[in-house]
Amino acid sequence: MGIENRAARTLLYEEVVRDLYQIIDEEHLRPGDKLPPERELMEQLDVSRNVLREAFRVLESRGVIVSHQGKGRFLRKQSHLRESTESLSKNLERCSMMEAYEVRQLLEVKGVEMIIRNASEKDIDELENAYKVLEKRFIETGKTKGEFELHKLYAAKTGSVFMTQTLEIVLNAIFDMMYGKFSDILEEVSGEEELESHRQIIGAIRKREKDKAGKLMYEHLQSSIDSLK
Repeated sequence: MGIENRAARTLLYEEVVRDLYQIIDEEHLRPGDKLPPERELMEQLDVSRNVLREAFRVLESRGVIVSHQGKGRFLRKQSHLRESTESLSKNLERCSMMEAYEVRQLLEVKGVEMIIRNASEKDIDELENAYKVLEKRFIETGKTKGEFELHKLYAAKTGSVFMTQTLEIVLNAIFDMMYGKFSDILEEVSGEEELESHRQIIGAIRKREKDKAGKLMYEHLQSSIDSLK
């Protein structure tokens, strides 16, 4: 499988992860409850078995679900990361979106600097090809759906498990807010501008230009902050 196809699948299974969270919430599953059967979820989400299983692996790594051979997958009784995300999301609801984005901005600027220090050329190839997938999707649909997953991919390439997990918690919590009461405001940010920002950020990462990449990420997120003013 080529790098571009891997990037496309990465964006897809991250979407499936979010869909699974939604199913857990909508069906009011409690710790210890069994998830719907694999085939039922494949049909409901219209995804392949491989993509669904990749999403399951993500949820297992986050401590959200546990698999029992021959029995299925169950909501883990102690889901610490999910609890942390929900707790942070509730706390963010008491903050302004401006405050939440300013925290995100600080973390992601530092994250880009860590990518430049730690990422391999293959890691940067994956970022570039994830961008191409996003660009292709925008050309076809006029929407930048999947842009949030590209930010998660930045987090994954920092080379720090702690930074990756911290950013993921923050991004997931902000995502819940973004697509609630703030979605209309944030849609004012131009899709073309978002794409151009990512192109420049990844270009600076490729050249290992730490200061430039950090400045570009800061400005990229500042455009969203400005739309909230």
